[in-house]
Amino acid sequence: MTEEFPTSFSDPTQPPLPDAVPPWLRAITQRARDGGIRRQLSDLSRRTPRLDDADATRPSAVLMLVAGDPTYEPTPGTPYPEDARLLLTHRAPTLRSHSGQMAFPGGRKDPEDATPIDTAVREAQEETAVRPDTMSALAVLHPILIPRTGNVVSPVLAYWNNPTHVYPASPAEVADVVAIPLGHLADPSIRITVGRQGWTGPAFWIGDLLLWGFTGGLVDGLLREAGWEKPWNASPVYDLAETLARSANNEPVTRWRRNPQKPSTPTTPNHKN
Repeated sequence: MTEEFPTSFSDPTQPPLPDAVPPWLRAITQRARDGGIRRQLSDLSRRTPRLDDADATRPSAVLMLVAGDPTYEPTPGTPYPEDARLLLTHRAPTLRSHSGQMAFPGGRKDPEDATPIDTAVREAQEETAVRPDTMSALAVLHPILIPRTGNVVSPVLAYWNNPTHVYPASPAEVADVVAIPLGHLADPSIRITVGRQGWTGPAFWIGDLLLWGFTGGLVDGLLREAGWEKPWNASPVYDLAETLARSANNEPVTRWRRNPQKPSTPTTPNHKN
């Protein structure tokens, strides 16, 4: 018999709901607990990892921390409050793994972590100095395998009920910490599709930084599942390496260079917003 990840990671037990979930987060909270967001991901990302998977290592978790007016009542035209925002980090360009990428705070499970929530909150505190007592877990998504690194990541959706000052608490890991307005992420003008070697995925310009890959897919899934997405042009597909070279991510781009035998894809210009 094949052994799977511990139950809390492979088939997550949902946390108790907070006493008062903000009205504008109630629908996405229930959808996420019922398997939403994950439904919006690619077939590969929805594959359930197992311990005997040659690509898999130990479990990890990331924190999808959302802030905004706790009393706001959503309307069809304005489904989230003006101050709604999502916490992201810019990973240090000197890291060996995922260097320079825009990412949710998070990391690998420690032995003392009983659940993905423990991992996500601990890692977020270590990276951004966010206080655990200022947030409430809303939902735990099923784990997602990242074949290139072997990380098996459980995203944790949480509400930041009392935002306090955050900063790169671990400069060796994190270059910057930013709370991005949901209104910016939903803006069609900052959205593009990037591709490499047959893979394509959504991306977002955050000033001169490019949010893409695993985190970009989760943000895209969150916007769509929550009904926060605005129509945007998903074509053409821009070359990932060329786009990253025009960003301020400072990511190594050699590994993403396209096969020279394949036709070139359009190149996106530098984008500042």
